Amino acid sequence: MPELSVTRTLQECVNEVLEKMFFIDCSGEQGGELSPEAGITVRLEFEGDPPGVLFLRVTAEAARDVAGGFLGIDDKDLSEPQIGAVVCELANMICGSVLSRIESSATFRLGAPHIVSSESDSGEPGRRVQGAVPDPAACSAAYAAMVGEGRLVVRLDLEKPAWNASARSAF
Repeated sequence: MPELSVTRTLQECVNEVLEKMFFIDCSGEQGGELSPEAGITVRLEFEGDPPGVLFLRVTAEAARDVAGGFLGIDDKDLSEPQIGAVVCELANMICGSVLSRIESSATFRLGAPHIVSSESDSGEPGRRVQGAVPDPAACSAAYAAMVGEGRLVVRLDLEKPAWNASARSAF
């Protein structure tokens, strides 16, 4: 029950952030793998109760759509650094939204989102973290969505189970 609740919360938060902040409607499914498709992967660690890490993987097409929607710029006029910065901010917004819902009474400290990999080396901002890939056994929740012609996958790995008020009351 708690994993399902976290997965549902992740799905709701991704859809809400994309719609309200990036003006993008998406269609998605629970689960999803961080596939090796060309694009950008962002890692965002957080401390709190529970601590963990959020991974966001977007294809190049989805990254351009997201950045264009957020900045109000035609996607043809976007630079790689702009796209990288917006994808990092998307990870930050999704992580904050999810954590505030799964443990609303806990205090969290979000680290800076870092680009882990990219199809190009010019996709700054943030420091690149080498070898920072998700542990397949640690996945607490994942959600994949189609964004325009591209794909987005968000994965939340928690170091221990999360219990929000609705999950607690179910037991």
